[in-house]
Amino acid sequence: MRFVEGVLAFVLISSAARAQTEPVRRDSIPRLVQKIEFGEAGSKVVRMGDLDGDGRIDLLLVQAKAPEGENKTIITCLTAITLEGKVLWQLGKPDLRNNYFAGDFPVQIHDLDRDGKTEVIYIPDEKNELHILAGKNGELIRKVQLAGGHDSLLFADLSGSGHPRDLVVKDRYRSFWVYDKNFNLKWSRLDGNTGHYPIEHDFNGDGKDELLVGYTLYDGQGKELWSLPGFSLDHHNDATFIEDMDGDGRAELAVATSKDALLLDADGKILFRKVMDHCQHALIGKFRPDLPGKQAFYISRNIVGAKVDLQLRPGQGDLRYSTAAMFTKSGEQLWSTTENIWYTGCLRMDHWTGNPEEQFVLLYSRGFFPPCLMDGKGRTIAVFPFPPAIVQPGKGPDGKDVYEDYYVHHIACWGDEREEVLVYNQKELWIYTNAALLEKPRLYNSTYYPGRQ
Repeated sequence: MRFVEGVLAFVLISSAARAQTEPVRRDSIPRLVQKIEFGEAGSKVVRMGDLDGDGRIDLLLVQAKAPEGENKTIITCLTAITLEGKVLWQLGKPDLRNNYFAGDFPVQIHDLDRDGKTEVIYIPDEKNELHILAGKNGELIRKVQLAGGHDSLLFADLSGSGHPRDLVVKDRYRSFWVYDKNFNLKWSRLDGNTGHYPIEHDFNGDGKDELLVGYTLYDGQGKELWSLPGFSLDHHNDATFIEDMDGDGRAELAVATSKDALLLDADGKILFRKVMDHCQHALIGKFRPDLPGKQAFYISRNIVGAKVDLQLRPGQGDLRYSTAAMFTKSGEQLWSTTENIWYTGCLRMDHWTGNPEEQFVLLYSRGFFPPCLMDGKGRTIAVFPFPPAIVQPGKGPDGKDVYEDYYVHHIACWGDEREEVLVYNQKELWIYTNAALLEKPRLYNSTYYPGRQ
């Protein structure tokens, strides 16, 4: 594991990217501050949390393999490192050939008992045995044989304890199991439509989370509150974002269905449905400070000849690539684009410019273009260069090279008010910060006789 220091080093971006970003925002200056090379322990699956208890973020690299011809995850190695690349501990033997990554992984970092110390919780294989490790040193604390599930893990506060200690475990698409804080089975649903990842939210304000799995909302005891009719396994729930869009105290749900884009109210009523090819990601955020309320953003992964009801600019009718689109709560389309979009994913960035009233879309895995931040008008305000690993020379649009996948995360790495952007693949991780926020207003007028500072 090698740490490559780049603190306060300016990012060298292309003149085209510079021309694209500088006129748009002067409060957005991406600067590369750190690089970490992963070495033999490298993985595209990276979990983040304070493992060693020093108040700073650490990284957990997860390597896995799958039996030939099977869509199963067998975790082979866990490596915990600091942001300086120091190895805290390692479980298993690192092997770069174990780079299987076809979906979610059953591994999380969480403070289970709220004692201020994190644990690593994971399920190694299809035997459904939960392992709990001490985050600080990787020592085994406990093993628990579960009734079922080894595709992904989610923690929720279904019991109203004030801390997410109930555990939801699912298989790939059909079934899920809910366990209490002692990992006793509370209830389960078998042979349904789980979608890729459940999501928890306290819809009624009673201090207890409800649980959305696929297209069905459950209370903490497993009672079905509502379910969307007419959605089969052909249209599973790829992603859901839950947030109050208009300030009325009731949340809306933006859902990417693996077919169309949906916006639901808290009772499961469809507020709008946009025809897409394969909607993969969904966000809600205050992307447009000049408009009332919040907006919904979706990415559809399209195929040649796909029919979608998006208003594309002239000359963009060939939908070989992904489409990004933003809408108001009423379903009005604000904009859409296929420009520099490939097999793309997205996250919501909350603290980039220091303005809490504005959020941004963080785009990644763009195939032939580095990750970037887009504002609510579809403009690129920051680009985060990352060394491409070319897998298809000249196969992208206009003869561009197609890159190997890379991924991003955003988190406050050093405990201040701003978040950093982390870009990584199985080889290395780069950390970017917004240099526009580094200079505090009064640092240029420092004095021995401080008044207003």
